Amino acid sequence: MSSQEREGADSAERPLGPRSLPLRLLLGIVHAGSWMTGLTLPRMRPRMRLFMKGLDAAAALRVEGRAVWKDITATAHDGRMIPVRLYRPESASESVKLPIVLYFHGGGFALGDHTARHRYNRAWCVLSGCMLLSVGYRLAPEHPYPAGVEDAYDVLKWASIHASGLGGDGGRIAVAGESAGGNIAAVTALLAKERGGPDIACQALLYPAVDLTGGAGSAAQPSLRENGRQYMLTLRLLQQFASGYAPEDNRRKPAVSPLLADTLEGLPPALVVTAELDPLRDQGHQYAERLRRDGVAVEYRCYAGMIHDFTAMMPGWIPAAGHSLRLAAAFVRRELAAAGSRMAFDADADLECSPDGEESSALMDSILRERSPELIVREEGWS
Repeated sequence: MSSQEREGADSAERPLGPRSLPLRLLLGIVHAGSWMTGLTLPRMRPRMRLFMKGLDAAAALRVEGRAVWKDITATAHDGRMIPVRLYRPESASESVKLPIVLYFHGGGFALGDHTARHRYNRAWCVLSGCMLLSVGYRLAPEHPYPAGVEDAYDVLKWASIHASGLGGDGGRIAVAGESAGGNIAAVTALLAKERGGPDIACQALLYPAVDLTGGAGSAAQPSLRENGRQYMLTLRLLQQFASGYAPEDNRRKPAVSPLLADTLEGLPPALVVTAELDPLRDQGHQYAERLRRDGVAVEYRCYAGMIHDFTAMMPGWIPAAGHSLRLAAAFVRRELAAAGSRMAFDADADLECSPDGEESSALMDSILRERSPELIVREEGWS
């Protein structure tokens, strides 16, 4: 065998590194998602649901513990019924009032639903140790802004009032979501502040869409140009989502683009997660910086080599995706433990929380110690 042939053989047999494997998997998903090009949002919807459900079944994160669930409805201010799927850790005593996470799914305000990522939601529930309410907010373009955010705020009010009957603690509520759901979580926190409650303890925003102006209303966002022609979430698709959700003259409103709010002062502590190859990367980082400047405690993580929606798509296959999910759940767990009384579980439960939140803080610290320079390109903790 020649030296050239030997070098090729050695290279082929060498194990894939921690970044090359995730990239190959993610790029395969990107290619599989090319069917979205040229479709209207309503025609895209059933295909995206199958896409989400298929990945959720194949690439879910395996966690210690189980979650039980049931479908319920929340009553909106106008009497409409909003579908909600309620998850509860199986290990939690029924007599314990659990903290509550309101979770908002992604999908460009137009795609997906609150049940498509069932296993992902169960993992969120178990890892956070909380009751998780996955909210079926109304979708664009049939129901444009402000329908979705008003549904979210209605569920927040409803949950705070009816928490005890659900087995939850209405005094300890977090909001969380990915992509468009991250926008809705952030806007829900803004609305709660502006409307005088209910109080929100923290917000976990995964690659949130917080500027629907395409960067026109804020500082430069190079990631739109760098990552907007590939990796599934293209500039064309972003524009299609924005147009379906809100007319152009509404997109500068803080309830559509929270990055453009005059002030973010008084908002709850936040975790903001972004992906290096995501066109939304820079607006997520800018939102974290705005929160910090306005006096909000913020933790920020940017994962290298990852594309948009990496956390929810394949947390069981890609180390960075699983890490980001566990980090977000630990952040929520820690903040909710600090916000109130004991989260009680079976004595041998993996995620038992002490009354003062020390266990939750230690859990998050241990997850942060797992980080690798190859997985995270930027991390900042501000307080």
